[in-house]
Amino acid sequence: MAISLDTPNSMIAIDFKISVFIAAARHLNFTKAAQELNISQPAISKNIHELEIQTRRNLFERNGNRLMLTETGQLLLNYAQQLQGIYDQLNENLDILDGRTAGELRLGASTTISHYIIPEILADFHTQYPSIKIKTLHGNSRQVEEWLQQKEIDLGIVEGLSDNASMKYEEFLKDELVLVTRQRNPLITVGKAVKPEQLKEVGFVLREQGSGTNEVIRKALMKIGIGLHELNVKVVLASTESIKNFLLTTNCFSFLSVHAITKELKNDELQIVELNDFDIERYFFFVHPQGVIGRLPDSFRRFAMKRHTPGRTANLP
Repeated sequence: MAISLDTPNSMIAIDFKISVFIAAARHLNFTKAAQELNISQPAISKNIHELEIQTRRNLFERNGNRLMLTETGQLLLNYAQQLQGIYDQLNENLDILDGRTAGELRLGASTTISHYIIPEILADFHTQYPSIKIKTLHGNSRQVEEWLQQKEIDLGIVEGLSDNASMKYEEFLKDELVLVTRQRNPLITVGKAVKPEQLKEVGFVLREQGSGTNEVIRKALMKIGIGLHELNVKVVLASTESIKNFLLTTNCFSFLSVHAITKELKNDELQIVELNDFDIERYFFFVHPQGVIGRLPDSFRRFAMKRHTPGRTANLP
C-alpha cells in the first residue's frame, strides 16, 4: 500500500495520556486542562487515573483547595516534558526534510568562527533550506553565552568551554592555535624553532578579556609553567582581523587559529613560528542551554556536523 505524503498536518503524536498529564500539571486545574485540550473534565480524570494505575502511585494531591504534584508527579512531568520536546523536534525536522518549514535561525558565534568557519556552512544550509532566514551575531565566547541566556539567539558556536552549568557544550570542529608573526620579522631565524620560555621576551597582541581563545592559550601556557600575565602584551584588540593587520606592520606575535591565516600564509604576509614541544589544540563547540533545543538550531547543528565529518551521522540526543 502506498503511503500518502500530501497531508500537510500529519505528525507523529505522543501518547495522549502524556499530553493530558502535561496540561493538568501545567495548570494544576483539571477544568483548565480540559479547556486547553478541548475535551471533557471526566476525560482528564480518566486519563490521569490510568497513568496512576500504570505508575502505581498518585500523581496529584490536594492541599485545601489547591491541586499539587506529588513527588512521583514531578518526576513524571520532568520526563514527560523531555519526551514531548523530542516528539516536537522529530516532527519539526520531518517538516524541514519535506521542505515545509520556514522560520528564522538565530546564531551567535565567536569572532574567529563567524569570519572563517561558518560562512560556507551557512551558504550551503541556505541552498538546501531557502525558506529559512538566518540571523547571526558575533562576539566573544562570554557574549555568546549571555545572548543565549537572554534568548537573543538559539544556538552558539564558541572557541572554548566555560564552567556555566546551565549550558551544554558539544564538540564541533578541531582547531589548532599557532604562534604567528609577520614575514621577515628580524626577531625570527628562518627554520629555527623557538623555545617556549622565549615567549616572555617578545611583544604580543591578544584578544580582549572574555575571549575563548585567550582562555585556551592561558590553559596551554599553564601546562609549561608560564602564566598568561607573564607575556609582554603590547596591545589588546577586539578581533582576529585587527590582530592580523597589526601584526603585518610590527614585530609583535600572537596565537591565532590556523583557519584564520590561510590567505596571509598563501600571500607570504604572515608566518607560523614553530615552538619546541608546545602545541595548542582545541575544539570549537556548539553551545546551548541545557535541555532539548528547537528544530532549526538542531537541524543546523546536525547539518554542520555532517558537513565537517564526512560519512558521519549525528546521533539523536
